[in-house]
Amino acid sequence: MKKHTLAAFTLIELLVVITIIAILASFALPAYTSVQERASQTKDLSNAKQIGLALKQFATDNNGAFPSKAPGADYNAATDLTSSSPSNDAFWWLFPNYLQSEDIFVVAGSKWTPGNPDNRIDLAGAASRSDTLKTGENNYAYVAGLTDTSNAAFPLVADGFSATVPNYDASKSAKGGVWAAKKAVVVFCDASGQIMKIDPTTKTVNRPGHATSIFVGGTVGDPWLDAAVNFVLNPQ
Repeated sequence: MKKHTLAAFTLIELLVVITIIAILASFALPAYTSVQERASQTKDLSNAKQIGLALKQFATDNNGAFPSKAPGADYNAATDLTSSSPSNDAFWWLFPNYLQSEDIFVVAGSKWTPGNPDNRIDLAGAASRSDTLKTGENNYAYVAGLTDTSNAAFPLVADGFSATVPNYDASKSAKGGVWAAKKAVVVFCDASGQIMKIDPTTKTVNRPGHATSIFVGGTVGDPWLDAAVNFVLNPQ
């Protein structure tokens, strides 16, 4: 009678296979993570551009001006935004006529928006901001004092900054660090937008061809934003 033996991996062969799989995984995981982050940034850009389009619609109905007032029952009678106002106050005017959902103000992983919004909106004509864009329901900063005829390259909406505006944070666990100070989503006055590179030294988005931030006022002979009028409002 013939003996039949079962074919099987030896321990060494099994360890070699496991090692090969581990090596392949070490190459694949960073690539997968990078693809995931890029997809999240693309969604961030899409949401910010929707906000930009809503701001353009608002401007069309308000003599070309983007929101420049604090929440109030009547826009024309409301008090002006100040440099200490949160961007939530400016975006409040987009509801409910131009936007109906708070979802597009949230970026997953951003410390500005640690949870999902409740989508509770103040009634039209409300005298103050109560339910709309409460603390933790808005990721985006806003540049005040602009109009739909301002320089199309002027920034209007951007990912929220760190406590030091207009700088981003390298830590993803900090506000302004959603993209680890490598990229930032910026929407311009014409409602176009880009995923822009952050300067690794200054931690801000520089103007193309300049060493100064795109969010900072210009100098004599190089007009840009007016720091006294176009102040940057961080989220709340």
